[in-house]
Amino acid sequence: MTPHRKSFFDRFSRRPSDRDRQKALFDRHTLADAGFHVPELQRTSGVTQVIARIGSFALLLGRTFKLLLVARTDPQDSLRMAYRFANGSLIFIVVAMAFVGMIMVYQSTEQLARAVGDTQLVGASFLKLLVRVLGPTVIGMLVACRVGAGIAAEIGAMAVTEQLDAMRLCAADPVEVLMVPRLRGGILASLALVIIGAVASAFAGLITGAVLFSTAASTYWNFELIGAADVIQGLAKALAYGIAVPIVSGACGLAAHGGARGVGQATTDAVVGCSLAVVVLDSLISLISHAVAQ
Repeated sequence: MTPHRKSFFDRFSRRPSDRDRQKALFDRHTLADAGFHVPELQRTSGVTQVIARIGSFALLLGRTFKLLLVARTDPQDSLRMAYRFANGSLIFIVVAMAFVGMIMVYQSTEQLARAVGDTQLVGASFLKLLVRVLGPTVIGMLVACRVGAGIAAEIGAMAVTEQLDAMRLCAADPVEVLMVPRLRGGILASLALVIIGAVASAFAGLITGAVLFSTAASTYWNFELIGAADVIQGLAKALAYGIAVPIVSGACGLAAHGGARGVGQATTDAVVGCSLAVVVLDSLISLISHAVAQ
């Protein structure tokens, strides 16, 4: 083998030293191309597997954020991803949030009418809850199921068919080519879907209150209880979910191995992981907001 050819293959086959890993924590080789090839961990304890997977998520998040503004990708790819995520989930989220608004307003008005007979604050309380918690979190769970499963299945299919290996041999970074556009698109789509879903839920609640309980629109549209902190908390949750869903689902897709069964397992792991991430982030952001408000 000629020296030139040998150096070419060594570039993709060498194992970096610990010093190399310490110098560049979020470089390509430290991720072991994204560091998610963990079949050897199947024989270890469940705690070790959880720690390894959380570490993989953190490495992928750091690597993706490092490339977020400097990635050599077509900006149109990010817009196409945002359109695909938002357009594919729009009807699903609007219908689901409309039913959530109807149920919440119906139950709240009925219970207050029986208990105290005063339902003037139903609209104000529901709108505050919708902006602060209900809208971002419910929509985040729906996005985790719809978008997260799609990302994991798509990247997982590429992983098990060796398309990612072909990208590496062409000196292309799978994280830069696949994850950066999806992260950008996920952030844009999450913010847009949260706003649209919250509006749909609010109008569905208005119609429910007007038809079933003769609630006046002027009484329902009461924004006195909504402050700047509520809006900031809702947008922060939407932004956090828009980051977490592509990262977790992309990590599960990159870890796929073993053919079609591996793709199915990656999709399942993505839905579970994204849903768990939404719940954890919701709790953390709410606790931080409460601590700051004190």
